[in-house]
Amino acid sequence: MAFDQAVLDYVVEHRTSWADSFARGLMDAGQPAATYVTAAAVALVCAWVFRAWWAVAAALIGSFAATIVAEAAKEWIGRPRPPLAQALVDHGGGYAMPSSIGALTAGAAVPLMLFAWRSGTRTGRLVAVLLGAGTVLVGVCMVYLGAHWVTDVLAGWALGAAIGYGASRVLDRRTWRQRAPAV
Repeated sequence: MAFDQAVLDYVVEHRTSWADSFARGLMDAGQPAATYVTAAAVALVCAWVFRAWWAVAAALIGSFAATIVAEAAKEWIGRPRPPLAQALVDHGGGYAMPSSIGALTAGAAVPLMLFAWRSGTRTGRLVAVLLGAGTVLVGVCMVYLGAHWVTDVLAGWALGAAIGYGASRVLDRRTWRQRAPAV
C-alpha cells in the first residue's frame, strides 16, 4: 500500500485543471450504455470489413468474462478504494482490486491488438499501438481521478489481458490448425 499511496500522493500534488477535465470527460464517456452499444457496432463493422470475426468475438468474450472475474475477485480480495479526500470523483466505495475497467479494456483490446499486429501491415501495427495506448490511458485516468490505486489497475490489466489472450487462442482457427496432428 505504501507504493500505491506514494503514487496517489504524487498525482494529487500534480493535478491540473485541463487534466482533471480530460480524465473526467473520458470517465463520463465510458459510463452510458450507448457507449458500449456503439463500441459493439463499430466492432461488428470492423469484423465484417477486415474479416476479423474471431478477433471481435474474442474481444467481446474477453471484455465480458474479464469484467465478471474482476467483480468476483474484488469481493474476494476486499481491498478498499483510495480515500475520497484524494479522489476527484465519488467512486461510491466498494472494493478496488482488481480494476474492472482495467480488466474490461485489456480483455477487449488484447484480441484486437493480436489480430491487428498479425496483419503485418503498418496500419495493423498502428491500430495495435493505438489500442494499447487507449487501454493505458483509461487506466491512468482511473488512478488520476482517485477511483483506483495503481496496483488495482495493473492487476486489472493483467487479468483482462490473460482472459483476452485466452479467448483469442480458443477462437483463432490458425491456433487449432497448428495443433492438429498430421495425418
